[in-house]
Amino acid sequence: MTNFTLSPTFDAANASQKAELLLRRLGVRRNLVGFDYTVYMSVQVAANPSSLQLITKRLYRETAKQFHTTSIAVERAVRTVIGDYWKLEDHSLLDTLAGRHLTRSPSNSVFIDLVAGYLRYPLS
Repeated sequence: MTNFTLSPTFDAANASQKAELLLRRLGVRRNLVGFDYTVYMSVQVAANPSSLQLITKRLYRETAKQFHTTSIAVERAVRTVIGDYWKLEDHSLLDTLAGRHLTRSPSNSVFIDLVAGYLRYPLS
């Protein structure tokens, strides 16, 4: 069984690097446009978990503004990241992050929440 350790404080300075490393460990390709969007949104949610509740009205829009694109493009690019990942055979690391076996591809909000959760409470 994998244990989680509670981060005493959220380390925003290293959060982007940790998110990138986790996505790479999952097998997500860096050349996907949604890679950077996923990193950015995961860091935002790790810093402020309630922002996930407003994923469409706030998080996609903030991300689009940050990257000079549209919220629709952000949503689609993140969906592409997840779809690309889900085509891989091994989902064991994501299952570990979820705390259960995932039988289908997670939604954008679930995937971002899992990455953000890792940033807040790293696996030990």
